[in-house]
Amino acid sequence: MSKYEENLERIKKAIAFEPVDRIPVAPCANAYYAKACGLPLKTYITDFDAACTVNLKCHEDMDADATQNVIFSPFLLPAQWLSKIATPGNELGDDDMWQIVEQADFMKQEDYQIILDKGFEYFFEKFKKEKLDDNNAKLEPFFAANPAAYKRFHDAGIPCICDFLMITPFEFFCGGRGLENFFADDLFEEPDMMDEVFAKTMEYTMKTYQAQMDQLHPIGVWIGGWRTSPQMLSPALWDRFVWPYFKQYTDLCLKNNVIPIFHLDSCWDLAIERFLEMPAKKCIMALDSTTDIRRARKILGDHMCILGDVPAQLLAFGTYDDVYKYVTDVIDDIGPLGYIAASGCDIPSNAKPENAKAMADAAHDYIKNHPGCC
Repeated sequence: MSKYEENLERIKKAIAFEPVDRIPVAPCANAYYAKACGLPLKTYITDFDAACTVNLKCHEDMDADATQNVIFSPFLLPAQWLSKIATPGNELGDDDMWQIVEQADFMKQEDYQIILDKGFEYFFEKFKKEKLDDNNAKLEPFFAANPAAYKRFHDAGIPCICDFLMITPFEFFCGGRGLENFFADDLFEEPDMMDEVFAKTMEYTMKTYQAQMDQLHPIGVWIGGWRTSPQMLSPALWDRFVWPYFKQYTDLCLKNNVIPIFHLDSCWDLAIERFLEMPAKKCIMALDSTTDIRRARKILGDHMCILGDVPAQLLAFGTYDDVYKYVTDVIDDIGPLGYIAASGCDIPSNAKPENAKAMADAAHDYIKNHPGCC
């Protein structure tokens, strides 16, 4: 069995709650890789060969078992949030962090009628061309570089477990309309219209994501949850405008033998029980240290693998020993089966390399330090 196959097998065993020879580590990071290797962010987002090189180096320094991305472009974000973005070397300094520029009412409420009349695809392509400065063209170099980057990771024995991101209608429009407008003027004032708009949007996304799966044959994909956190919404609104779309995307993934990775930023404590409705031992729940990971395991039991949730502040400001202890304690409490070690969301750009290494070391050392635990 090749190194790539061995690493992928560890991920699959973690999802299935089967014993592993070591607890797998699957980091998610972009700016951190550049900062750790001294590559300016302007170069990181334009020279994808250089970006892949530093990404690989950081994975190899950690002896990571998998990755959640091989290269990255910040121009992926405007299409996901219907918002503009400021990038290093353009609106920002050469080594400044990219940043979404959210503008209230950037997308107008009357744009919903365009979606209802002409479909989401028509609106989406027009919006990206006219309002997002021809964002598709800005992404062309990234997509052109992707195959070579995937091959380099594959040849290094590191599988990518997240090939793309599935965006729910809620996240699209919350970004484009702005939080206050989306909640007050859209969800509260026009809920029936929003049901129709969401349905039109899903016609497009389900078709598009199916085509991507047919083309890419991904191992896994993110199903993203940011402002869809149940802490942001009443139970009635969450049941209506969030959960059905998570379930549709999960069904699509499993139909195509793709791992659904629920990327749950912010606090999801109020909805952990709902994930018991998803098929057992088929999915990953990725937490960002805001959700109570121990409570999540208590509720989920061996129903779902958990990934995460080493806090950003610990990776940035803690010590090697602090991080090592944190990861060990988490494994004591929720593992060792059904667990994949990673940061909570991205490793922060100002993380200490020794702390990223501590996260991996603690996971990889656990089973040999606790013989018989599996």
